[in-house]
Amino acid sequence: MKRVLHVIDSLGVGGAEKLLITVLQELPGYELHLIVLSKPHTLENEIPAHVKSRLCDFRVNRQLFPMSRYVKRYIRENHIDIVHSHLYWANVVSRMATPKKIPLFNHIQAITSAASYEINKKTWWIEKWTYKKRHHIIAVSKEVLDDFDKWIKLKGPSSVMYNIIDEKYFKAQPKTSFSENGLKMVAVGNLRWQKNYPYLLEAFKGMPAGVELDIYGEGALRAEFQEIIDRDKLPIRLCGIRNNLEEILPGYDVVIMCSLYEGFSLGLMEAMACGLPALLSDIPVLREAGGDISLYFKLDNPADAVTCVKDVLQHKNKLPEMSIQAWNRARSMARKDMLIRQLDQLYKDACR
Repeated sequence: MKRVLHVIDSLGVGGAEKLLITVLQELPGYELHLIVLSKPHTLENEIPAHVKSRLCDFRVNRQLFPMSRYVKRYIRENHIDIVHSHLYWANVVSRMATPKKIPLFNHIQAITSAASYEINKKTWWIEKWTYKKRHHIIAVSKEVLDDFDKWIKLKGPSSVMYNIIDEKYFKAQPKTSFSENGLKMVAVGNLRWQKNYPYLLEAFKGMPAGVELDIYGEGALRAEFQEIIDRDKLPIRLCGIRNNLEEILPGYDVVIMCSLYEGFSLGLMEAMACGLPALLSDIPVLREAGGDISLYFKLDNPADAVTCVKDVLQHKNKLPEMSIQAWNRARSMARKDMLIRQLDQLYKDACR
């Protein structure tokens, strides 16, 4: 049985962390090991008992060499056959720690240029310095892979492996009924600048009567957004974080997302799995996720989103078919069994 070591920055509640927990729980036929480099360790209790784990408290951006020595020693002492790292610092550390003869997979979850390189030039230099031809890059979307290639230049093998959503979202069926009057829209995502909610707040100043929006997510911008909503009397509610979105989402007509950038939006996939047609900002990664079954608006003018919503209102008879298409697309991209099969094949190929 091959021994696989997973390394990740921390174990919070983000998409990368949830994906890793799913892999640890569902991937059969391997002896699984885990090193979590730093806090938080929020998902600690979800680590399966059969996984040999080490939860550390390094300062990931200040202890690069101590971390790499720690991981290198663990690889040697536990006779690891494959290393699979997740998130930026774990990718860097694993490159420094993994011997040339051991296959290494680096999992990239975000548009790294926007999340790291443009914010801190040092992260770009470190990425360039540590990345080698033998390292296999796994990206959560083609756009993420293209971004890495543009900034770093791909040298070796690479794969696109879409992130997955919880199986509970696939219990929903395509929608057959929609609001008779107006439109109930939903947005899912934390209240941060990347999600570009000010665009929607501006767009809602010109929305037709009867169009409403609920936003699920939290963040430091909540008070600022609520002040604008109250001042301009916008039909928008900030609903916070809910743990039962699979029950809530089917009650809406469409999902709307105006992000500036994404790696691969789990919130979008969750909504589509619940049968919601999607209205999306016209950026490559959302085009990749939404395909030709979704509607798109330009980010340079909030009025374009208003036009998009008006088009939906004028052609409500198309919503049931759009719901079926969204439902099917989510199932073709974000199911757990597909990812497990793909990952298992990558591991087997690497060990030949």
